[in-house]
Amino acid sequence: MSGIDILGTGCYTPSHTLSNDDLSTMVDTSDEWIYPRTGIKKRHISQTENTSELAYQAAKRALENSGVSKEDIGFIIVATCSADHIMPSVACMLQKQLGLNEQVMAFDMNAACTGFVYALSIANAMLATRPDKLALVIGAEVFSKMLDYTDRSTCILFGDGAGAVVAKHNSNAKFYEVISSRGDVEAEHIHIPGVPFAGNQKPSYCKMNGQEVFKFAVESPVQSIKQVLADLDYHIDQMDYILFHQANARIISSISKRLKIKEEQLYSNIEEYGNTSAASIPIMLDEMNQKGLLKKGMKLLLVGFGAGLTWGTIYLEW
Repeated sequence: MSGIDILGTGCYTPSHTLSNDDLSTMVDTSDEWIYPRTGIKKRHISQTENTSELAYQAAKRALENSGVSKEDIGFIIVATCSADHIMPSVACMLQKQLGLNEQVMAFDMNAACTGFVYALSIANAMLATRPDKLALVIGAEVFSKMLDYTDRSTCILFGDGAGAVVAKHNSNAKFYEVISSRGDVEAEHIHIPGVPFAGNQKPSYCKMNGQEVFKFAVESPVQSIKQVLADLDYHIDQMDYILFHQANARIISSISKRLKIKEEQLYSNIEEYGNTSAASIPIMLDEMNQKGLLKKGMKLLLVGFGAGLTWGTIYLEW
């Protein structure tokens, strides 16, 4: 088994915030209703910045934090469902903005809220074929542009942001993933039905069946976590941190109770950012890295779940 080392991290969120009290002036809701059901107090909302601009800031900080040469970057993978354009990709835009050389494979991929887990898995596989190169892996979203602010079931949940890591192949590292998807009728429980083109289509907003999404989110990740631990012959108590996609505090609490995860094994920032989709896990990694919480050799589980339906768990060692 081989894997990756995370050489650096970075994140960026817009300065403008939208509190629960702010939302109460826009739609029939309140902090007393939102916070107990979601764990969210506020979310960062982009007013003028596109996804590529958030991704650029996070990627720039990750490169600075890693101390690596830009010339060593061979892959740029951006997980997003809110790209600036259908084409060019955010990743290709970043190649120019970051001043990287042209010998870079750059592409976007969309697995919604599981996006960063998918992207890191792809990076691990690609770096194994080019161990002399590094990968810049980014989760970035401006989800607010896809929200209907008259629909209190969705507009209260999501925020904007970006997180990034610089990854390097390590033939001695442990990296293992269980990645899943299911495109049956349940995929309709959370979807954005169309892509708005400039001037010729009404905005297409996120639609969600909250009860069904909750049921999926507390069941499927449990199975992927159990499979990863069983395949590696580990127990949940041996994990230093389990980082869940920050979808909803109730979801994370329900999964944690089922698996008997200790509070000290969790890290959460949903109160500050809300659900930032593909950006949530890399934002957490950067916050934890900057706080000095991540030590060499620590065992981590990264757990994503979202539209598609998609879900997955990655085991890696810091």
